[in-house]
Amino acid sequence: MDRNPSQGRAKDSPIDWQEVHERLAHRNAVLAQSFAGRGPWADALLDRRAEELAEPPPAFDRESAGIPMLVARGAETLYGLELRHLGQIVPMPRLARVPGAPHAVLGVIAVAGRVMRLFDVDRLCGSGPGAGTEAEQPGYAVVLRTGGRPAALRLREVERVADIVPPRTPAPAEAGPLVRAIAGDRMAILDMAALLDAVKT
Repeated sequence: MDRNPSQGRAKDSPIDWQEVHERLAHRNAVLAQSFAGRGPWADALLDRRAEELAEPPPAFDRESAGIPMLVARGAETLYGLELRHLGQIVPMPRLARVPGAPHAVLGVIAVAGRVMRLFDVDRLCGSGPGAGTEAEQPGYAVVLRTGGRPAALRLREVERVADIVPPRTPAPAEAGPLVRAIAGDRMAILDMAALLDAVKT
């Protein structure tokens, strides 16, 4: 195959170093402008960002997207508690009993220097055992964000955090006023507004 003479001349032609330096200098100047927030590239980026911010945000459907919940167990029941209503979760602290306290109140505990009432989640929901030694068994205290008088829930086990879509069908009446719905795995999803009202009284 014959060699193309023009290709040979292109390879042998001298490099115009001045042109190369000018191109590099121009490219560096453009990059410097971009990093400084100036120039066509930066203007285009800012315009695109302005258009994105001007668009209305997509509607957030809590029911379809799932609600972040703490999945935890009481004596026999699996519960779902909305994370936004919860504060600290600590291993069961030392409990001081309060004579004459309501049935759902196990006593008082101290968490991070704050003294608060400790409620048994099973007793609140009407399914807990009577008074006895079960409160001294290992478990966890979940501090509630009450917005006022501090309170905590006593739970036997803390399993995981998960995004859960609550069933649209409300819980049956026998589940109690604090249970919002029953999930497919027989998890009692708590009505946190009603629960917070209950511990404030």
